[in-house]
Amino acid sequence: MIALPCALSGQAIPNGSAVDDIGRFEVGANYNFFHANAPPGQCGCFSLNGGSGTFIFNLSPKWAAVADIMYAHASNVNNSGQNISIFNYLFGPRYSIRRSSRFVPYAEVMLGGAKENVNIQFDINRNAFGFLAGGGVTTTVKPKWGWTIVQADWIHTRIPNAVNDRQNDIRISTGVTYRFGVR
Repeated sequence: MIALPCALSGQAIPNGSAVDDIGRFEVGANYNFFHANAPPGQCGCFSLNGGSGTFIFNLSPKWAAVADIMYAHASNVNNSGQNISIFNYLFGPRYSIRRSSRFVPYAEVMLGGAKENVNIQFDINRNAFGFLAGGGVTTTVKPKWGWTIVQADWIHTRIPNAVNDRQNDIRISTGVTYRFGVR
């Protein structure tokens, strides 16, 4: 019977890393640089700038549920006169490695949707499946304020494009986070 309490004590959350110390709920605002590949098979690649909002519910010091809502826009893409706006709404788990209070690396995978508005000869508005895999590093600036130093994501979407209906894009982000419920 002595082994049972010793084994259970290994399951305790270490001091300084409890959910109450990191906040149960976080809200973030980010700047995004988005590099897109279109048209498919050619790399008439182009870049978009935009922002995103993140909503994070910390389930434990390591696991969180994340909602990521992103908007990006490019005008006169590759001197074509074409304007493109992309809106992604993605949801999924985040795994954080909290070994120190200074820098916290994380990885996440999300599923959801993507919407594209394009004005080629007329406005086209399309919705499709979206998938994100990526990660980043955050740090604490003040007890309630955090900074996402960098986040890098691969975003795969299935927006109709008359060739293969697949896009593989890269997003680089940085931003601030406010933590609710931090002691």
